[in-house]
Amino acid sequence: MAQDGSALPRLTSFSTRHAPPGDEVDYWRQARREAYVSVRTDPVGSAFGGDIRLGRYADFRLSTKRARPEEVRRSAGDIAQGREDEDYLYLVFQQSGDLLVEQAGRRTVARPGSLVIYDSAVPFSLCATEYYEQVVLELPADKAFSLACVSRSDDLLARSFDCGGALGAVAAFFVNLARRQEADRLGAHRLAPQATALGASLLGLLAPGRRGMPESLRRAEALAYMRAHLADPELDAEGIAAGLHVSRRTLFRLFEGTGESAMARLRSLRLERARLMLRTQPDKQISTIALETGFSSAVQFHRAFRAVTGMTPGEYREAGVTGGPAAPVAPDPEP
Repeated sequence: MAQDGSALPRLTSFSTRHAPPGDEVDYWRQARREAYVSVRTDPVGSAFGGDIRLGRYADFRLSTKRARPEEVRRSAGDIAQGREDEDYLYLVFQQSGDLLVEQAGRRTVARPGSLVIYDSAVPFSLCATEYYEQVVLELPADKAFSLACVSRSDDLLARSFDCGGALGAVAAFFVNLARRQEADRLGAHRLAPQATALGASLLGLLAPGRRGMPESLRRAEALAYMRAHLADPELDAEGIAAGLHVSRRTLFRLFEGTGESAMARLRSLRLERARLMLRTQPDKQISTIALETGFSSAVQFHRAFRAVTGMTPGEYREAGVTGGPAAPVAPDPEP
């Protein structure tokens, strides 16, 4: 259980390396059904292999999938016979290899660095002719559209979106979370509430003719962008606003009433990351942690750290190692 009493994400791994020789394809078909929804899949070529690392959260699932070439289909009959209790959206962040996606009368190729979306309630086909890797975010469809304040439709399906700007910041959040969730389950749990809002915000960003998003979602995007660029000591309000394609005034307004300005929140995020590194990486030099969390010098880091915690970074690390009262890392406020 997490410290707040709620459950940590449940992690499951599937790999054809664990299948008996000759049964790799049948194993993969079953793994796909358990991790996602029921589909028909066939390898392309004589040899096949793949693995899935899946995290199950209260409101979403997040996985990293790697596989050799395959063809995947979900027909109207498969949908009718499926055992799923609701419809799901799959937001796929392609990491390597190309993926052909066909759905709702459209077809697109997802290339590395792009995002493509498909819906479990609509027949689709996927085809990869080379080894590929992707991060897959699964959201309950109706809830995701509702959170994004967007009417549910097939307008976003089977379209490829370049992960740049604000979209890139959100994509980086999910890619990093998927890769770190197994090693840091508590950290993944703490980020889960923001993940739900950020997933929905992607739909708001991409929806044709959108008239804007709730400020909570835009603020969640800003926080994701800050986290993705924490190590850049030159990151400032102008850079954050440019990355999100908003004005500085809009950025400042997003944080009005939260108790922290945009730049104060950036400093808090840097210090949170630094405290985590001090506790979990005891052999890393403090000067290196200062640079990796975006402080321009060790002196600046010491001053900022002591102003917030009442301890120097060294004292904080020592208190954590010896079981003393290390200052807690506060969870993010609701965005």
